[in-house]
Order: sequence, then C-alpha cells, then structure tokens
Amino acid sequence: MKAIVRDRYGSADVLRLEDVERPSPGDDEVLVRVAASSINTADIDHVRGVPRIARVGMGLVHPRWRVPGLDMTGTVEEVGRSVTGLEPGDEVWADLFSNGLGAFSEYVCAPERVFVPKPPNLGFDEAAAVPHSAILALQGLGRRRRIRPGMQVLINGAGGCVGPFAIQIAKTLGAEVTGVDLGGKLEMINRVGADHVIDFTVEDFTRTGARYDFILDIAATRSVLAHRRALTNRGIYVRIARNLRGFFAAAVFGGAISVTGSKRMGIFMWEPNKRADLDLMADLIGSGAVKPLIDRTYRLEDVPEAVRHMADGLARGKLIVHP
Repeated sequence: MKAIVRDRYGSADVLRLEDVERPSPGDDEVLVRVAASSINTADIDHVRGVPRIARVGMGLVHPRWRVPGLDMTGTVEEVGRSVTGLEPGDEVWADLFSNGLGAFSEYVCAPERVFVPKPPNLGFDEAAAVPHSAILALQGLGRRRRIRPGMQVLINGAGGCVGPFAIQIAKTLGAEVTGVDLGGKLEMINRVGADHVIDFTVEDFTRTGARYDFILDIAATRSVLAHRRALTNRGIYVRIARNLRGFFAAAVFGGAISVTGSKRMGIFMWEPNKRADLDLMADLIGSGAVKPLIDRTYRLEDVPEAVRHMADGLARGKLIVHP
C-alpha cells in the first residue's frame, strides 16, 4: 500500500510517498481502508517533533511512528477473530492521536476500540474533518456545560482548525461570539457565525476595555495575565496549550488566579477520540447546527504541499486528503 512516511523530524520536506507493507489485523484489531483524512495543526507538530518534551512519547531521536496523520474515516476491510462490534463494510471514523497515528495512508490497522461507527448522514470528507479539531473545540468549551445564552464568548485563534468548530458550537448555545485572528481570515470567521471579529495584529483585545464571560485561547498570542484583564468578574479562561511554556503558564499562573479570585483560568483535560463527544458532534452536524469548514482537498502524494499550506497559516478551514 502507499503511505506518507518520515524517518526524522523536520519540515514538510521530510515527508515522502512510499510503498509499505499493508498491515494484517491481530486478534483484537481492525483493518480500515482510508477514504479520507485531514490535516491538523497537531499533525505539523508531530512532523516537527514539537514540543520537544513530547518526544518522550513520540520518539526521542527519530519518530516512533513512520506514518503520520491523526484524523481518518473509511470502511472496514478486515477484522481480527476477537472483534465483535465491527465487520467488513462498516464505515468508521477516528482520531489516532493515542494509537500510533497513520492516517496518511491507504490503510490503517488499530484495535477495535479505536474506531467509532461513522454517522451515515456524514460524507467521508465531512467526517474526516471532525475527530481531532471538533472534539478539542467541544471539550475546550466545557462540553457545552459552561456556555449559557447571552454569554460573551471570545475565541482567540478562531481561523484555524479548531476555531470554526468552537464558534459554531458556542453559537448553538446562544452565546455572542467574537473571533480573533489575522485580518485575512476575518471574512471566513464571520461566515461561520462570529458576531464580531478582531484582527490581532491591529487591535489588542485585552486592552480595549471589553470584557468576556468565556475566552477559549487557541492561539496563545498573549499572556495569561493579559487575558485576565479581558474577563468579566466571574469569567472563565481556557487555553489549549500547544507548548510546554504555554502549559505551565496556564496551569501555574491560571491556577493561582483561580484560587485567589472569582475568575477561573487554566487548561482542560483533553480526552481524544471520546465516543460520546463524537456522537454529539455527529448530532450537531446532522442537524445543520455545525458545518465542517473545508478549504480544499489533496491527493495522498500531495500531503507535503498540504502541510506547508497549513504551516504557513494559509488554510481557510480543514484540508482533506484522499488516498
């Protein structure tokens, strides 16, 4: 089978298309023919090997898994003899973050528990866009438990992979949403439902005097203390930490602020590939309340080009890969 492989960390230049042996499922495993996958910011981090502390799990010197790729959807091709919940022909989706990656290939093999039945009302391209980014957005917003009608919600980094999902989820809960990103992405942010937009290169939203009930910080372009200024008295700040420095800043400073005052600041415990959350997103998308935003599609051999496009900040939605 064909797959995108890499033998070292680096830019998209380390990625190449190669013929590799098609895996055979073990007793509790399922072999899935990939119909579509998608590219996330986290895929770029995995290719680069950042943050460096993550290499403890990803491979200290060389990547532990040659084939990258988190999000995938496809059709079950073969099952192991102990598999009872899936059979050939079933359509599934998954985030492979905790299970060896491998979405940028023609086939994926993993334990049965990794794969969740794909909702029949979702096409493969739509389904491929969801598992990683949408679940981060949903869980970052507190799985909809923290957002109430009329709340002022700000999404910092609203124009990336996670932001458009976060905007739409917050809007389904009746929030008034402000999206923050580069000027070139503001029209797209408006289009997915944001009530207000801010170009962070022109205006510092933490110094305008505006106050927000909930801030989901995806971009982390300003400090935790700066965001404290932009919160209402009982406001909540949640950072999706993409590096060690950001993690400790949100956990330590945010934790101290939460203990000493009425504002709540910090990170959240992410649970990748959670079945209940995938089912909830399927319902939201099926009802039309949330729509995956797809920028463009690529062939498998063009994954390096797609990774560059995402890394350069040019994507206006998710990038879909067809093997």
